[in-house]
Amino acid sequence: MKKRILHFIIPFLFLACDDGDIIVTSFDFNNAVLVQCGGPGGYVFFKINNESAESISLLLGTTDELFLNSGTQLFELNASSNKVNYRKYNDAVTSDYFCSEIPPIEPQVTNEYIAESGEAKLVTTVIFDDQDELDEDPTSELDSDNDSLLNYYDDDDDGDNVPTIIELGTDYINGTSETPKDTDGDEIFDYLDEDDDNDGVLTRYEDLNEDLDPTNDISDGAIGPDYLNPNVSVETVIDSFREHSYNLYSSISLSLSNLVLISGEEQITQQTINMGVIDGIENLDILITPNFPD
Repeated sequence: MKKRILHFIIPFLFLACDDGDIIVTSFDFNNAVLVQCGGPGGYVFFKINNESAESISLLLGTTDELFLNSGTQLFELNASSNKVNYRKYNDAVTSDYFCSEIPPIEPQVTNEYIAESGEAKLVTTVIFDDQDELDEDPTSELDSDNDSLLNYYDDDDDGDNVPTIIELGTDYINGTSETPKDTDGDEIFDYLDEDDDNDGVLTRYEDLNEDLDPTNDISDGAIGPDYLNPNVSVETVIDSFREHSYNLYSSISLSLSNLVLISGEEQITQQTINMGVIDGIENLDILITPNFPD
């Protein structure tokens, strides 16, 4: 679990003072890796250049979960809840400086600027994967079984409590067949067919032991599960879904713009800073039991 962040910092580039002087730092974060720690109420993003003992960091005080949905979010910087810092140190700094519940005393800060205004732009890209071996369109809004999980990340597309990867058939999974299995030949692939053997009983209802798994209800071992045996049509009404699973993988890019950094009487402005990207900032296996539709 990500640590709660109690400390915050940020490094910077070339800065122009409001009196016309040029303040030059060795600011160079092009090769520095963007790192994130913390969570709702205290997200911290930072980059460190230890060749010049500098850092730049962003604190976002939002209580929202940031990395679970694709989209662009803009945050106004205010030097308090949403805060950018540029700091120089008297020695090398590590990630613990930003990510520890109790920040280390060393190194000491020798120079600090805080952005009193500006904007942070966070772009999140989320990929959902039900790992069912189907190449599905992630922009599709199709939800065949109305379980509130779109088909492209629903591991049981037709809601019959038989996972899609099973209903595709081994020939399709192994690449020896160009089309998924269609047991009853009705031109509806099993993974989208609510009655796979066309015996008039829904596949979900051919679950005599009521364990939400029709694959283990077998009256004739020579044929296989009852839901694939047209000669067996015993109905057990079960209007519940089994537990589903899918993977959520998200990546982000972060940039800062229109920064006005303050240190005492000194003011520095910076039009744009590309903080960088983090690939796989979240990689979660989600377990969920969908509600059965009315």
